[in-house]
Amino acid sequence: MNFRHFLLIMLCASLSAPAQQNDFRMNIDLAAFKYDKGSSFVELYYTFPRSGLTYSEHEGAFRGSVLVHSIIRRVDEEMDPVMRNWRVPVILADTINLHDQALIGCVNFLLEPGLYRFAVISRDEAHPAMSDSIEIAYEVRDFETRNPQFSDIELASSIQQTEEDENNIFYKNTLEVIPNPTRLFGRELPVLMYYAEMYNLDKEDFLVKSEVVSSYGRTMTGKTHARSGKHESRVEAGTLNLGALPSGMYTLILSLGDTTEHFTQSQSKAFYVFNPDIPFDSVEARGIADLIAAEFAGMGEDELDDSFDMARYISTKNERDIWKSLSGSESKRKFLTKFWRDRDEDQNSAFNEYYAEHKQRVMISNEQFRTAYQPGWKSDRGRVYILYGPPDYVDRRLNESDMKPHIIWRYDYIEGGVDFIFVDRSGFNNFELVHSTMRNEINNPDWERSASTR
Repeated sequence: MNFRHFLLIMLCASLSAPAQQNDFRMNIDLAAFKYDKGSSFVELYYTFPRSGLTYSEHEGAFRGSVLVHSIIRRVDEEMDPVMRNWRVPVILADTINLHDQALIGCVNFLLEPGLYRFAVISRDEAHPAMSDSIEIAYEVRDFETRNPQFSDIELASSIQQTEEDENNIFYKNTLEVIPNPTRLFGRELPVLMYYAEMYNLDKEDFLVKSEVVSSYGRTMTGKTHARSGKHESRVEAGTLNLGALPSGMYTLILSLGDTTEHFTQSQSKAFYVFNPDIPFDSVEARGIADLIAAEFAGMGEDELDDSFDMARYISTKNERDIWKSLSGSESKRKFLTKFWRDRDEDQNSAFNEYYAEHKQRVMISNEQFRTAYQPGWKSDRGRVYILYGPPDYVDRRLNESDMKPHIIWRYDYIEGGVDFIFVDRSGFNNFELVHSTMRNEINNPDWERSASTR
């Protein structure tokens, strides 16, 4: 997952926030598939808005291009980085109504299983100052096992049967699969399309279940298909209608089971839905209070400790002292139940909005701000996001020659307007908070000196 998805989540999670326009923005996604012994076939999907490019008219057409540079570094083992450059040309008959048109592409890598950092930098060739970059951690899975398993899941905007064409970068296994690197569905794209591969199928007859689960753990839609025939590998491509789902974060789960509906293998992929005209599901709301209690009831003491740790930013000193004095699961379950009930603004309602919002912020932080060394909620950006929610404005300055990469978050409605400035001092996508204009936050007006590369 990448930072651009965070901007999409801002749209979903805070519909009242003013939308921000970035003329040249990039989204990427990744999926790995089995290739041969010792290597996985990794596909990197990318997309740009055509409206963000600079065009020149030549020979009756409008022409533009994007220069893309990727750097892949292995985190868990010493190795030389894998680097690749490519140019993406764009030729248009006219430049009318480009705001809703996207440029989508795919490049492939053969990588050994392991943990990697993918950095992708893109520039408008005609206007190099227009650029964007994304860096994410990604684990390439090991498919060398005799057990049945899924590949990664590729989310798509279109899947069609087609004839083999070596010039079609989206062709595989009799299908043209056009990816959706934004992972955003809903009003503009109401049908979720997905592609995955299954390996080492050891039964003649089996079931494949696909389901969409909300951020609260409720299955919103899904279906189960019967399959037959032993195969070394097999394609699983399908669709699910999301038109009735309210805006929010969801997870697609594919599960493999036997004919008795005993499911033992699964693979998942998070995505986002933007349906501003669909109200929040009242059935979901009624079940959240019971779900919270059931969630704590099913946790062991270590999990309860983790749950409180993720709520530590919003807790008081007295609550933290009480937590330290508790021992045993039962006392901690009671404490957490009271902790969230006390923060529920409307205790006559079954829906604890405060808990739901906090949980979503933690999930988003873990998706967007994690590094190879810590979960997202422990990062500085995760803490600020959990406390104050999505910013009203994001200014990403990642390619200034005399400054280390830094990001500025602006909140317009806190204390009349405040800024948070995060700097990647280490170069490993760990953006640390170095300055804020908000009271009781770190304040260093001279922060630019420490962020300078000179």
